[in-house]
Amino acid sequence: MTVKCIASMAALALLMSVITSAVAAEKVQGDPAKAESIVASACASCHGLDGNSPVPGFPKLAGQSPVYLLRELKEFKLEHRKSEAMTPFIANLSEEDQANLALYFAAQKPTPGVVTKPELVAAGKKIYLEGNSDSGVPSCDGCHSESGAGSDRFPRVAGQDVEYTLAQIKLYAQHVRKYGIKAMRIVAERLTDLEAEAVAQYLASLK
Repeated sequence: MTVKCIASMAALALLMSVITSAVAAEKVQGDPAKAESIVASACASCHGLDGNSPVPGFPKLAGQSPVYLLRELKEFKLEHRKSEAMTPFIANLSEEDQANLALYFAAQKPTPGVVTKPELVAAGKKIYLEGNSDSGVPSCDGCHSESGAGSDRFPRVAGQDVEYTLAQIKLYAQHVRKYGIKAMRIVAERLTDLEAEAVAQYLASLK
């Protein structure tokens, strides 16, 4: 491992630590019951009634932090995070609707993910927990937690769809997904295609 890689990994770790500690305690106020009709009419076809997407490539929302979910909804609303699929649905949501949806999906129970290439899980686990010192990739558990449960600042990744995870890593690496954590873009750039797929498979295996 080179001195440059050590310094790079240390800088990334410090950046993520600063970002995490800077997040103030937040609470989402609302009524999840009021979101049920919106979920049924607008969200369920992609994300499922219980937040567990029945469609490969769409994220699972069940069990995410309500603070994180509300922040992402706001980013979509402001078009800082772009999605052709989300744009027509988010446009008509009020701030109250967004808060209610965040609370609704946060309260749902995540289902297990689907591992499609079990032979990659062990390699993905090593990268997730240890990173890759040769290429300057830090471990993932510093932000997403060892269990993959995430936090108010970082998303739950445990049990997430493989196709969706790979798509997001690619968007970060290509700087298409520009808002948010700079460290994630750097990590995505440094992961090889095989490493990215291995991590995605490991995340899907987490209960």
